[in-house]
This record gives sequence, C-alpha cells and structure tokens, in this order.
Amino acid sequence: MSIYDVFNGGSKPFDKAEWAAQKQAQRKEAYELIDNTCAEMMISGDSFRQYLDVQGRFDRYSVANAILVSAQMPEATQLKDYNTWKQSRVYVNKDAQKVVILEPSKEYTRDDGTKGISYNAKVVYDISETSAKERMQPQEQKSMRELVSALIDASPVPCVPVDDLELPAYYDSSQQTIFVKKGLSEEVLFISMAKEVSAAVYDFKYNESRDTSDFKSFCVAYMVSSRYGVDTKGFDFSRLPREYDGMDTQVFKGELGTMRDVLGEIQNDMYKSMEKNKSARNKEQER
Repeated sequence: MSIYDVFNGGSKPFDKAEWAAQKQAQRKEAYELIDNTCAEMMISGDSFRQYLDVQGRFDRYSVANAILVSAQMPEATQLKDYNTWKQSRVYVNKDAQKVVILEPSKEYTRDDGTKGISYNAKVVYDISETSAKERMQPQEQKSMRELVSALIDASPVPCVPVDDLELPAYYDSSQQTIFVKKGLSEEVLFISMAKEVSAAVYDFKYNESRDTSDFKSFCVAYMVSSRYGVDTKGFDFSRLPREYDGMDTQVFKGELGTMRDVLGEIQNDMYKSMEKNKSARNKEQER
C-alpha cells in the first residue's frame, strides 16, 4: 500500500501546458496593466500620487511592482504569497482579493548578446485579507526631532541653519551645502529639508542640477514625508511636468526608477541613524 492512497482527489493528471499558459496570460495582463497605469499616471495627478503612496510604503519594490500594487490595491500595507502567510500561521481569507506582481525568474541572453531576466507572475495577498488583520501593528511614531536628525544624517552634504533665506531650505551645489531657514515649523522644516536632501542626492548620484531634479526631489520628499506620517496636504500634484504627457513608457519608468533609488538611499540612511540613536538611548537608560 502506498502512502499516496490517502489522497482522494481523483485521477486527473497535472496539465503542465495549461498551467504554463495560465502563468503566461497572467504575466501578459500584468505588463499591460503596467503600461495602461503609466499612461494614466502621466496625465492624472491623483493616479500619480496614488503610485507615490504605494512606492513610499513599499520602497524595496521595483517600480513595476509598485505600479501593479497601485493599480490593484493601493491601500495595501503588507503583501505576501499564500505559503509565506501560512508559514507564519496566518491564513488567507477564502474570498481574499488577489494582487499580481512580477518576480525575477531566469537569466537569458538576448539576440544582441546582452543579458536579460525573465519574470513570472506571482499572486500575493495583503494582511488586511488574512486572519492577521486584527493583529496589524500601528507604525511606531517618531518625534519630529528624531526625523530631522535622521534626515541630517542621510544628507550627503552639511545642513546649515541661517537667519536670512528667501526659501525654507535651499541646496547650493556650488557650496555643497543645504541652507535651512531658522524659525520654521517642524513639519515645514522636515518637508523642506527632505526635498533639498533629495536634490543633493540627485546631484551626487546622477549629476543632475537642482533645477533639473526639482520635481523628482519634490516627489521623493512626498514619499519620505508620507512614510513617517508627516502631514502631506501641502503637496500638489494637479499639474504634472508637461514632458510627462505622451512620454515613452520606458523613459517614464526610468524617471520613476531614479525617484525610487533616491528614496531608498535616504530611507536606508535615516533608518540606520534612528536605530543607532535608539541603541544609544537604550544603553543610556540601562546605566
């Protein structure tokens, strides 16, 4: 007697060709959704802001996957596939909303000899669609002092407060310094600094002038601010850059890609700074 006698699912064979066709169809639909969403984002401030909200929360997601999440479930906060949830003893609801993203698969060689990576469609579920919904932990709130301090540590150039400045903050590339006006409210201080730190990173990483990267730095500042619960009502996306309208999809995704990279660099440095300071405070309290 075989142990497989315990299975009672019938004798229907696994149709590998049918399974592959379904995956291919899912992948094709995902790419079409990305292109269609990009076309909407180029002309719609609401759609563009929605994408930024998602990319800000999922800063490690690729641009393509952030676009897919934005199009399917923009309110998502924590996404995992069925098996990963199950390994944590969390169960996906029977009628849970599916979110399709793309994950890297095999490397291949193109006709011109360059290397490429193929992608497979992957179904994931948000925590709100699982048994862990009631156990969702609220994000730890950081004080504005902690956030500003972390932003200073994330800056590639010194941040210097001054009395006489027309703008709330200004990155001067010639002096490689961010000047910050004294007397600002905490939120204006953080948002203004976030934009100028982004401009400085663009200058150092992409050799883009402050004027060239102005809107992208504005977007990064929005994502950083929304990530840490800073009020973003002052951000206006009703007028997107004129060149976005009709821009080639790959070029547009390239623009979003640099925003994601600058965001990731700033977020990573801010996180390290806050963890370091938290560790120092804990040691001080233990004394």
